[in-house]
Amino acid sequence: MNSRIKCLLVDDERNSREVLKKLLADYANEIELIGEAGDADSAYKLINDLKPELVFLDIQMPGGDGFSLLKRFPKIQFEIIFVTSFDQYAINAIRFNALDYLLKPIETKELDNAIKRLIEKTRNTKREHKEIEALLHNLKSTNKRITVHVGDKVKLIEESDIMYIEADGRYSNIYTNDSQKYTTPRNIKDFEDNFCDQTSFIRISKTYMINAVYIKEYSKGEPFVIKMNNGTTFEVARRKKAEVLEKLRR
Repeated sequence: MNSRIKCLLVDDERNSREVLKKLLADYANEIELIGEAGDADSAYKLINDLKPELVFLDIQMPGGDGFSLLKRFPKIQFEIIFVTSFDQYAINAIRFNALDYLLKPIETKELDNAIKRLIEKTRNTKREHKEIEALLHNLKSTNKRITVHVGDKVKLIEESDIMYIEADGRYSNIYTNDSQKYTTPRNIKDFEDNFCDQTSFIRISKTYMINAVYIKEYSKGEPFVIKMNNGTTFEVARRKKAEVLEKLRR
């Protein structure tokens, strides 16, 4: 990026755009505002014409929300900071995919932190925007994708390829069906919230979440032990047994 980051504001509420413009002018010397749009169609044209490096994007807009706008681009070539009123589903999806967002009304400190994270994230690296690709895929697909950092690259892992997830402090280890292990800064509760009840994943203990697709067998008595296709075994916490059995019967 250049010394100043060229940015575009996309929000259907004029007052919201004016507030953010003032905040950027007063507190964000690193940002150069080059345009603004009040709807998805105008935004699409401006992004193609002006080639911003950053877009502050409102999620809820009449005539096409922020996500549908992004889906119109064959390839995302700009950074995004989402701007939204409280929308827990959207916030969870954005957060899980390691993307930034600001809640309305925007606070100066939160804006400053988001810009600092953006600068750190884009410093000395060529961005491929895999996190945005994963987010857009996950919003429309039942088989979600997880982004993990491997060296200087970001890898997309299909949810269906994950055999189990292991809690590791503030991190999690992902084990796939091809015997690979990936470490991510998401904690296991993030995965539990993201996968929710509609997937084949089951939280069986404080430490493990498993994909029921890969269960080979399980014991009838106590302790309740599950064996996976690769031979790995897990003991299910007693408090989780009924929930796990219910999931397996579906």
